[in-house]
Amino acid sequence: MAFGELKTRYDYIIAGAGSAGCVLARRLSDAGHQVLLLEVGGSDKSWIIQMPAGLRSAFKPTSKYNWWFYTQPQKHLNNRKIQQPRGRVLGGSSSINGMTWLRGHPLDYDRWQQEGAQGWSWENCLPYFKKIENSTLASDYRGLDGPIGVQRQEQLSPLNAAFLEAGQQAGWPLTEDVNGYQQEGVSRFEMSVKNGIRNSAAFGYLHKRIKTDNLTIWIDCQILKINIQNSTASGCQVSYKGKILDVFADKETLLCAGVFGSPQLLMLSGVGAAEQLAEHAIECKVDLPGVGENLQDHLECHIQIETKQPVSLNRELQPHRMLWAGMQWFGFKKGVAAINQCHVGAFLNSATHTSHPDIQFHFFPVFFDKDWIPVSTTYGYRIGVGPMRPTSRGSVRLASNKVTDPLLIDPNYMSTQEDFRVMREAIRLGLEAAEQPAFKPFHYREDTPGVQICSTKEIDDFIRDDAASAYHPCGTCKMGADTDDMAVLDSELRVRGVQKLRVIDASSMPSLPSANINAATIMLAEKASDILLDKVPLQPENLSFLSR
Repeated sequence: MAFGELKTRYDYIIAGAGSAGCVLARRLSDAGHQVLLLEVGGSDKSWIIQMPAGLRSAFKPTSKYNWWFYTQPQKHLNNRKIQQPRGRVLGGSSSINGMTWLRGHPLDYDRWQQEGAQGWSWENCLPYFKKIENSTLASDYRGLDGPIGVQRQEQLSPLNAAFLEAGQQAGWPLTEDVNGYQQEGVSRFEMSVKNGIRNSAAFGYLHKRIKTDNLTIWIDCQILKINIQNSTASGCQVSYKGKILDVFADKETLLCAGVFGSPQLLMLSGVGAAEQLAEHAIECKVDLPGVGENLQDHLECHIQIETKQPVSLNRELQPHRMLWAGMQWFGFKKGVAAINQCHVGAFLNSATHTSHPDIQFHFFPVFFDKDWIPVSTTYGYRIGVGPMRPTSRGSVRLASNKVTDPLLIDPNYMSTQEDFRVMREAIRLGLEAAEQPAFKPFHYREDTPGVQICSTKEIDDFIRDDAASAYHPCGTCKMGADTDDMAVLDSELRVRGVQKLRVIDASSMPSLPSANINAATIMLAEKASDILLDKVPLQPENLSFLSR
């Protein structure tokens, strides 16, 4: 099709083809609407994306699939700039994440409702979580025929099995289904993988749909701003195929550019704190001081143990093993390359007064060098530990009025004593697990934090030097009540003060779920699609769950 023939008017325009955008594109086009899905990144049809073991290839600064943002220097972390990788590809971060499939705790969603997001309590969200899943675990809590394949790794390696045994030796319960009745304890984690292929939002919602002519996808398309006239969004201005053009949405424009991209585009379009917009010579169309505020993220520290036994995944980096793994995956979608790297973990409480687990462990049967790069010459394992409900809050701000300029990302990590308290306890519990009899056959040397670290000051110094993002930022365009001056969205995800414009992605969350957030992002978009289509919401499900 020649450029001059491009259609520029649709029912819905979706700005961003990440975890949420892909869901909305599928549901709205299936309902018969003309939909345009815009994505600044490229296609996800690469083995690097589709092969579960290929995720480390996307976690390189040179990867075309990764924005590879950095924070501003973090004053509570020795002024370090912390990596903030985000997907720059169809499927967004669901195309480059670790594929760990966790919902969080039911009380997280009841908290959303308490924070002003009416209709987003656990009983309202549960049926949408179930709608997503094609799980191998059959129970009233789980979905069996959704678009995202979800499975556990049933055959555990010696190190993964040792972790589950060590947790029980430490006195923690063994949880059968961490996404079901009970989150607390050690458990097998599920992965968004099926038949050896990463089940990203793009794979589950776009690639498996029947092809129709009412969904148009533009990749390599830079969104410049949302066009807003007379307090109404009419669509987007984009740079596509070497041209600047306007595309129009007759019904609504849906902003799904992620926790950093969505507030950026709002601000560039004149929606945000008036004084901040004035600094960049942007006309303020709606003074919304909450845009870009309320940034939250999971931070984690790392306990790493070296072993002399060749039982960790590092041995798979030997050339002959890598060749065999490639042959198995490319030929049959089997073998070590057909699964992710985190199969077990834990959710624990930092204190007796916590209502539900506020510490998470990710266990990796891998010894890593800097920046999560596994090495072939050393065997070992790592436990990533950290607070699930941090009290620190940060912001995303513009550095200029150009969409291509880097943002000022400041999560303000570890800015409260409460976050230090919970992180210290997370490290203590992680070391307690590593010291259990189950790990004795595999323990040669404690790499981090190091046996010389004992005092509170030494632990805090380690936190400041080691802590890194677990890659779960959210909250920068939060939903909230009309009485909340910092709420950017109402409970139906509509931008306050602008007609025909909604934000639907992780930035919409009022607060962090107590787990990895990809499943919650997809759930949010599924529920939002019913709101957009004016459907009767799925029937609430009031299933019991364990709390304290």
